Amino acid sequence: MTIYQKVYSTHDLYLAVALKLHGFKLIKIDRDGKGRGSFVFEDREDRSRYVQEYFSGELTGSLKFYASTWKDLKGLLYETQNEGEK
Repeated sequence: MTIYQKVYSTHDLYLAVALKLHGFKLIKIDRDGKGRGSFVFEDREDRSRYVQEYFSGELTGSLKFYASTWKDLKGLLYETQNEGEK
């Protein structure tokens, strides 16, 4: 029996950081044929609210945690890029 997991992906690093900040589970980082990274998250029913609040500028959270998470995700993005070049 195969169980399919609902996922949400975005190329937007800043949106990915905001989602991670609000407890979304990062599953993996995919790369397309051009090397562009895509952050793949476990989807949740409330995801559209967070995305809408992010783009409208209404999403709030800890700036310190946002900066730390940005650094972590950017590092993962570069790590997956380097793995593809090996």
